[in-house]
Amino acid sequence: MSTTAQADTDAPPPAPDPGALSARRAVGLVAGREINSRMRTKSFVLSTLGLVVALGVYTLIILFSKEGPTKVGIDRDAAALRPMLTAVADRATDVDFEFVTVDGEGEGGDRAEKLLRDGDVAAVISGDTAGPTMTVERETDPDLLAVVNAAVAEERTTRELEREGVDPVDFAQRVASSSTQTRALEPSGNSAAEQFALILSSTGLLYFFFIVYGIMLAQGVVEEKTSRVVELLLSSIRPWQLLAGKLIGVAVVGVTQLVLLGGAAVVLAEGTGAISLPTAVAGTLVTMGVWFLLGFFLFAAMLAAAAARVSRQEDLQAVVQPVMVLITTPFVLGIALLSKNAHDPVIEWLSLVPPLSPILMPARMLLGIAPAWQVAVSLVLAVAALAGLTRIAGRMYANSVLRSGSRVPLAESLRLR
Repeated sequence: MSTTAQADTDAPPPAPDPGALSARRAVGLVAGREINSRMRTKSFVLSTLGLVVALGVYTLIILFSKEGPTKVGIDRDAAALRPMLTAVADRATDVDFEFVTVDGEGEGGDRAEKLLRDGDVAAVISGDTAGPTMTVERETDPDLLAVVNAAVAEERTTRELEREGVDPVDFAQRVASSSTQTRALEPSGNSAAEQFALILSSTGLLYFFFIVYGIMLAQGVVEEKTSRVVELLLSSIRPWQLLAGKLIGVAVVGVTQLVLLGGAAVVLAEGTGAISLPTAVAGTLVTMGVWFLLGFFLFAAMLAAAAARVSRQEDLQAVVQPVMVLITTPFVLGIALLSKNAHDPVIEWLSLVPPLSPILMPARMLLGIAPAWQVAVSLVLAVAALAGLTRIAGRMYANSVLRSGSRVPLAESLRLR
């Protein structure tokens, strides 16, 4: 048996001097080393600036993609109908029309037709107020047709009341007092576009950070094995202390960048009015930070344990692929299911279960549709899963990190000493 093969199967981790460093001191030194080595790099600064610029571009896209009110032309013959049309449209909360007076006839032909074909107006209303004609280029907007019909009906009602000697204003007030009041169980201050932006930004941001910093940690584990730095470190501290320090250090770097980006996102949203943010913005950012830490420790511990099984960067992709699937699945589900129906019971129950909850639950909380009991249950389950998985990951890391050569079998990395 070769010396390498023997080291690959039998070499126990060197026993550190228990009196050299306390556990807290050892973990703190490793965490400090990770923070200093990563936050002072140009890549950290440039990536942070790049993400802030990307947020700015995304905000501009949202602003420019917002459509203004639909312009509707009113011929001079039907101009008397304009106040009623405006009043009816204002009462409708799901439409946005702007009624402008146009000259239907012009030099060289029909000016109304030219306005329609050029896209200056969506429709032109002409004719008598009692029976106007609405001209469109191709298809009639059903919302606009409903507004016009309602305005014509109200205008005709007003004329008939005046003819019968009834005060139209008094009559309208009495009718309005009998109108139906609406009550929303879960009122939303965001439009469909804003809700999609919140879903994409929350799930996408957490997914991005879990992937980037998780892979960064895994690559660092393999790099230390390849350079044999890990052997020097484990001569002074225990494997679980090294793993804990690396997790904490990289998590601090990730949280720092997340807070910087979150703060930039709040400033952009509040400054431009592109998206309506929750009332308690600070609490939302704290919540996102808590979920990031839970999710990061959950995924990163598994990635570090998987990375400890190999000694070359070329072999890293194969061992971390199962963990990457666990990270990608909630992101895909969040975009697909939350965008379709945020109140779907399937997404509600999936958001309670780790490892899906660190991505799905923050998105539901940001939308304001997650009850407090569901948030509490998801946190408890996430903490319980974190405790169990980090224990397993610590065992895999300790059993594999000092073994070089071929990939360590999963069964051997999980064995009890």
